[in-house]
Amino acid sequence: MFRFWYRFVPENTSIISRGATDLAYKRIDPELLSYMGGVFEEICKQYIWKLLLDGKCTVNFSDLGRWWSTNPKTKTQDEIDIMGTDKDSALFAECKWTNEKVDLSVLEPLIERSNLFYYKKKHFYLFAKTGFTKGCMDRATEMGNVTLVEDHEMLKA
Repeated sequence: MFRFWYRFVPENTSIISRGATDLAYKRIDPELLSYMGGVFEEICKQYIWKLLLDGKCTVNFSDLGRWWSTNPKTKTQDEIDIMGTDKDSALFAECKWTNEKVDLSVLEPLIERSNLFYYKKKHFYLFAKTGFTKGCMDRATEMGNVTLVEDHEMLKA
């Protein structure tokens, strides 16, 4: 709530105080999707922390963070939304706050980026606002080390 307030309300205070809430919303709406992406990532981190504290996480990490660097294979900037490591295991996660279902175009690059690291055991988490395509769900089942989480499932945890 505070993050939203300080991001959007001060610059729209005059409009809001004059009762022009529709106008304020029209100014805020174009930025909401990108704003919510960062908020959703933080919620996903909290979810993974809760899994660890409840003894249900696949990797016994000591910290979570974002990874980004130049990929030596592609010579492009790559990033991983959430990464946590233990001695010989790691978790890699992507968080997508979009109105489309998450498909293999999110899972496959995450797997590829994880290959830049040498851990014996790897587990992947995909978080999605609106769910997953059948292809993504099938591949996750086939691999056996992928957890798919929709935003409404995090509320149950």
